[in-house]
Amino acid sequence: YTTTDTLSLHDALPIFNGSPNYIVIQRLGAEGSNSGTDLQGINGDLDNNYVLGLDIDASSTVSWNGGTGFTPIGESGTRFTGVMDGLGHSVNNLYISRSNDYQGLFGYTYGTTLRNIGVLGADITAGRNVGALVGYNAYGNIDNAWSTGRVTGIGASGGKIGGNTYVGGLVGYNYQGSISKSFSTAHARHCGGREGLADRTLIIVTHQS
Repeated sequence: YTTTDTLSLHDALPIFNGSPNYIVIQRLGAEGSNSGTDLQGINGDLDNNYVLGLDIDASSTVSWNGGTGFTPIGESGTRFTGVMDGLGHSVNNLYISRSNDYQGLFGYTYGTTLRNIGVLGADITAGRNVGALVGYNAYGNIDNAWSTGRVTGIGASGGKIGGNTYVGGLVGYNYQGSISKSFSTAHARHCGGREGLADRTLIIVTHQS
């Protein structure tokens, strides 16, 4: 499946129950991509189902968009509503530096499934609702996910740190979603410093033992 753009259910592993096709992501893509066939380009097709065919090196994002980095997949007005299965792969050295809210590899997810995926060596600085994997997860399921690196929330004003910033090593804000068998060693900081899986959560979070 790593040599094609579409993964058929007939060739898939048992984890792919319930959907006929998954798009295999094997490239980072370019800044501004909306192709739907590379990682950045998922923004052009936010309700589809994806798998990572290999580890993705995102170190070049440090120079993207005038130095503000990767554009998160999904935002508050155009949410990611599909499925992403990393198949045990990770996105490495992701860079984001902007004052906007809802920042992470995925900015805003709604009713999604994210599983078997890591974000390693992240360097993310943003406003509110900031996480290495997801900035804001609403009604979604996250399973077997992990992150390392640094995640910093600067608040709504882009100035004084404080208020309802919501920053987590993996997920910034988790609303009525589930996080299971997951962990983060990322340094997540706001209001003087903190580290954890998810800053704000409204459902039970289960850490991987």
